Amino acid sequence: MRVQEYRRYDAREESRLTGSDRDAWRAQRDLLHQAVVVRLPRHWSRAERGRAAAHQGDPRIGAALRAGERFGVAEVLAAGPELLAAWENAWAPGANPRGAAVVAAAVDCRRAGLRRPVSRAWLRELHAPYLEARGGGDLQPEPFAEAMDWACAAAYATSGLLIGNFGAGFTAFDYLLNAPGNGPVPDHLWRGLLPLVEPADAYDMGLVAHQEGRLARAVEALGLASRGGVPGAELPLAIAIGDSGKPRRAAADLAGIAHRRAGRLGPRHPDTLAARHQLAFFVGESGNHRAAAAQFAELLVDVAEVLGPDHPDTLAARHQLAYFTGEGGDHRAAAGQLDLLLADRLRVQGAGHPQVLATRRSLIWFRSGEPASAEAELGRLLAEAEAAEGIGPDDPHTLAVRSSMAALAARAGRTAEAAEAWAELTADRTRVLGEDHPHVFYSRLEWARALLARDRAPEAAAVLTGALARAESVLEPGHRHLRTARELLARTADRAPTAD
Repeated sequence: MRVQEYRRYDAREESRLTGSDRDAWRAQRDLLHQAVVVRLPRHWSRAERGRAAAHQGDPRIGAALRAGERFGVAEVLAAGPELLAAWENAWAPGANPRGAAVVAAAVDCRRAGLRRPVSRAWLRELHAPYLEARGGGDLQPEPFAEAMDWACAAAYATSGLLIGNFGAGFTAFDYLLNAPGNGPVPDHLWRGLLPLVEPADAYDMGLVAHQEGRLARAVEALGLASRGGVPGAELPLAIAIGDSGKPRRAAADLAGIAHRRAGRLGPRHPDTLAARHQLAFFVGESGNHRAAAAQFAELLVDVAEVLGPDHPDTLAARHQLAYFTGEGGDHRAAAGQLDLLLADRLRVQGAGHPQVLATRRSLIWFRSGEPASAEAELGRLLAEAEAAEGIGPDDPHTLAVRSSMAALAARAGRTAEAAEAWAELTADRTRVLGEDHPHVFYSRLEWARALLARDRAPEAAAVLTGALARAESVLEPGHRHLRTARELLARTADRAPTAD
């Protein structure tokens, strides 16, 4: 099972589902939890290569040994490297460039969240922008029928780049989904695919877009699913709207959802509790931290009784209660709550779980102590997160640790270090999340603040002007990032040099 698929069953994903989808997700997760997880490294160890050498008469094992350290055993046995190389080489003029474009479209359909096979007609329509981006007619592309034949041809009697047939549709070979150099799914694929799919497909696409931080796409796809009558789509749609920079609108929508679910299912039904959790969160994100903490305290009683003290929803509610308690000004109480939560998370979820990382970061932030000690702890936490399998340097939790480290550097007066850290974080968050994500706006604002602290007002103004113009088209009126941007921009004008 690919790591990317396994991560779909992380506890963070449950709150985005509801109704039958949530039940199915839980059943699948429970099944996975019964299994013994064996993580297979992609590459053979020295000892494994030594043992394999005794059997290199088998052409597949021999090919794996000749591949050296570049590929892993499963990839070679499935002809993955050969198929990837064939795809890359097919872009050459006069080779199979149209076939390569067809494969690219099929790969990105899967990466966009489409679970079912893609029809031949869809591939005919969706592949064209890929071909044009590589040179179009200058590549001397083959006819479409020939391109499909080439893409479906099996390598070493295992699999082709596309799997399927005319009647059932076509699916891209798994190995290609994580090929090196795959960037974000391009807009032309997303724009071309979304009008073709059914509302249930749009629901899946919206969940994947949300998981990847592509919030505008998530709102668009989940809105289509909700209007198409997909059961439960209204909840993840409201969450995506809030995450995209409209927390007050999300809170209003979630209040209605929670009320309707309470009337239909009861106030303590798990689906109602999920809506109440999200409502409390966006009340806090709207700026009312104490009200959010009060709502989470009330919710926690019901969640613990209904689902149990060790359930992921219970632990999540405890985390948010502590977070908004701290944001409301009571750092000591927040640190005490997080200290107890961390012990329970470690017992239930284990040291390598992303939510343990999040709890440790919040505890460091709210716990009183020497700034140097906090920075050292965050440094160790960052190193662990970047090295952890399933987390890594681009995970939102890892980026959040870097945000805390940059904030502490600014608080300590190391403005040059802070400005550099915020600039780097802004670039990385833009690459991972897209330029319209609220986390990107926040990083850009703090970058400008650090530049102002260094008396570099013109540079700060340049950072702010572009950010503010874009933020005004994305964030809801009165959003705290907009207020901060305008305040900082006014300060840059006050410090601007005057003519003699």
